[in-house]
Amino acid sequence: MEKKSLKELMNLNNVEHNMTEKQINILSAAIELFSEKGYEATATSEIAKKAGVAEGTIFRYYKTKKDLLFAIPAALSKASLFEIFINDFNEILNEEHETFERFLRKIVLNRLKFVNETGPILKVIIQEVPFHPELRSKILSTVIFPVIKKGTSIIDKFKEQGDLIDIPSISIIRLIATSIFGYIFLHNIALPELKNNDDELEYLIQYIINGVCLNNKTKNL
Repeated sequence: MEKKSLKELMNLNNVEHNMTEKQINILSAAIELFSEKGYEATATSEIAKKAGVAEGTIFRYYKTKKDLLFAIPAALSKASLFEIFINDFNEILNEEHETFERFLRKIVLNRLKFVNETGPILKVIIQEVPFHPELRSKILSTVIFPVIKKGTSIIDKFKEQGDLIDIPSISIIRLIATSIFGYIFLHNIALPELKNNDDELEYLIQYIINGVCLNNKTKNL
């Protein structure tokens, strides 16, 4: 599956911005290289070559390589990446699901698709979140809190139906999110060489079901 660049995300969402095409190309190249090699190991000459500009052009926009790094979160915000995340996810959260297993399978496949398309960008975000309070705040307000609110109502419904174990719904959400994110992060971001395995995806789904469902025997689809 082809990964989306910063430029493609901006075009896809008709984002209004005051950046030149060269500036967007520089940021897109930086995101890709930072995700592949890390910030310290990436030279501005490599970014310039990938962006198709002279190295001096980078410093016309950003005084230092660190300034370029710090410009990425703002650019991602302009690209509405977080809104894309939540809007895409809301399609599942707003559906009616006959069984918890159907709901879970859709989440796993949806998030896997999203990460496959935006892997390099997400990798840079994960690397930089600890150092940018404003980025953490953005993620919490636009992604985490809305998902938890909607997800809690869905989990509550399945608990009322007697499908899930009687522990706080927020705990179930966190356990599911940790399992899914941990698997996808390992295979798609941290160690993409491992690749995804259909059998392991099925094991992941069964692992979650056996952990939170009252009846360990899954319902027929």
